Amino acid sequence: MGNTRGARVSLACLFSFIAPLLGGCISTNVPGDLVLVSVQAVDWRDQDEMPGPGASPLVGMVNSRTLALMGQSVTGGPKPSRPLLKVEFTSATNLSKFAIENSYNLANRAYFCDHPVKDVTLSFPYIFWRGTRLGQQEGDPIERQVQAARASITYYIFIDVAREPRPGDRPPQEGFDLRQKAEDVCFAVGGGNESGRGYSSNTVVIPKDVIATALRKAPPG
Repeated sequence: MGNTRGARVSLACLFSFIAPLLGGCISTNVPGDLVLVSVQAVDWRDQDEMPGPGASPLVGMVNSRTLALMGQSVTGGPKPSRPLLKVEFTSATNLSKFAIENSYNLANRAYFCDHPVKDVTLSFPYIFWRGTRLGQQEGDPIERQVQAARASITYYIFIDVAREPRPGDRPPQEGFDLRQKAEDVCFAVGGGNESGRGYSSNTVVIPKDVIATALRKAPPG
């Protein structure tokens, strides 16, 4: 599935920071209107907004401009071919502004709906809008755009299609292949801050039939 060590280190660091925060006080003023829009099979190497191998492990935690000044790569190197699902969803909430105003991290967590505590990492934590990775440290690109009153905003995330088991990880990660066995996937947007407050959106279900259909439409290879 290609060399993804740099990206995986970044994800591990991000989740190790977020997880304890979600154990604190959960905010009641959270985005609760996330709605699934579409699922499309794509290739990692074609997604310019996604970091590649060799990207700084601090991507998503430190401002991209700061990382560049530190001499660390924000984009990483060329990405190998790797099947992903691009999942679009809408919310009336400006998630970027919400994270900035509350000093929250902004990430997503995806899991198999029928066994949520299973040790399987399905998604990259990043949330995107129009080709831009959103986050507390990156400023609010949405705020600079003219939005129709009460219009929903379309965001997207990326989910792995397949992963080999990683018994050496702590905890060990189980493998899966949605091409061989499609399953219902759930995801939510969440995060926290240094004061111990956290938030989690409503849960969005991606039906296995929708996943199977998207994968059948994927180009050969």
